[in-house]
Amino acid sequence: MFYSVKSAIEYIESQRHKRTIEDFQKTLDELHINVHQKNMIHIAGTNGKGSTVNYLRAILNAHGYKVGTFTSPYLVKHNDRICIDGTPISDTALLYYINKYYDVIEREHLSMFEIDTLIMLDYFDTQPLDFRIIECGIGGEHDKTNVIDSKISAITNIGMDHIEQIGPTLFDIINEKMGIIKRGNLFVTSETKGTILARLQEQCDVMDATMIVVPEYETTHYPFEFQYRDMDITLKNQGIYQVSNARLALTIASRLITLDHDKTIKAVENTSWPGRFEKMQYLNKPVIIDGAHNMPGLQSLLKTLKCIEQQDIGIVFSALKDKQVEEMLGELAHTPYSIYVTSFNDERVDGSLKKMVQDTDMMVYTASYKDALKTAALKHDLVVVTGSLHFISTVRKYLEEA
Repeated sequence: MFYSVKSAIEYIESQRHKRTIEDFQKTLDELHINVHQKNMIHIAGTNGKGSTVNYLRAILNAHGYKVGTFTSPYLVKHNDRICIDGTPISDTALLYYINKYYDVIEREHLSMFEIDTLIMLDYFDTQPLDFRIIECGIGGEHDKTNVIDSKISAITNIGMDHIEQIGPTLFDIINEKMGIIKRGNLFVTSETKGTILARLQEQCDVMDATMIVVPEYETTHYPFEFQYRDMDITLKNQGIYQVSNARLALTIASRLITLDHDKTIKAVENTSWPGRFEKMQYLNKPVIIDGAHNMPGLQSLLKTLKCIEQQDIGIVFSALKDKQVEEMLGELAHTPYSIYVTSFNDERVDGSLKKMVQDTDMMVYTASYKDALKTAALKHDLVVVTGSLHFISTVRKYLEEA
């Protein structure tokens, strides 16, 4: 029994047990948790899952629908993972559910993600929701969210990430992510690579599922303008990669409801997502926080930076051990920007970061992220903080306090 949400969340986040999805399904069955809730949409992918969820939620909200969302990881507080109409689950409700399932958590050794998924399913089942949008954690087929009975499944894109958990080859990752495709249902993707699309189509054929591919849309000038049907949409203060995510969300939404022209444009243009090309301030300098936590994400961020007018940029970077750190540093080394590689307080931070950095005029290692941030802000007109989502969450909190 917990009497404060702080101690309850600390307990949740300490639970790192590894179980199979079959184990988790059995636990849910024993608890009679409803996984067949109304209008569940399941979203997987290497990058852009959270943004797609947020765009879709905003579009549905703009049309008057009540929407539950489940995303991870959080950037501000743990409650943010479970939201209704963009509002996180309250401390009171979260504390109630943790205490409700404490005995089960202890007995079954549930992981943090299993606990959050369990709470989300129970909480959403008690609410008068029109739609429930669920983001995969890692992977797809074996992800603990794949217990749900989704009406529509979607994949943003597929790239090399989480290879330690999923597998060393792109084929392994494709097979894992396409495991969310449900028999006879609709599947939507904004993936563009022909070989990956062919494999996804094969799986849809096997599952008698209908596959819709969102066409690629080229835009190179900031702010980023694109069209969807008869709508002209402009994304300001957002990365170029959000064009694809927004168009995926629009495609899904069009299969769920009749889109109102003006409401839809306003919803998309006014949507923002913490940690995705988010603008903040530090020492009177603009700071962009962007969770480009793998190679595809980093390449998309750098593509965005090329499109904006500001060229005097200092990039502050740090990452966890399970990321493609060496490749990402190599990518950063070939940019015209000054790179400040740093560390932060997390047991999973790559201890070899310092060894990978050969200090030059353009790339240096600074142990303290606060020092790296200050140096970059004093020397450059624009600071970009990127890397691990856990890193940008730490920096974001520091900047808010500062």
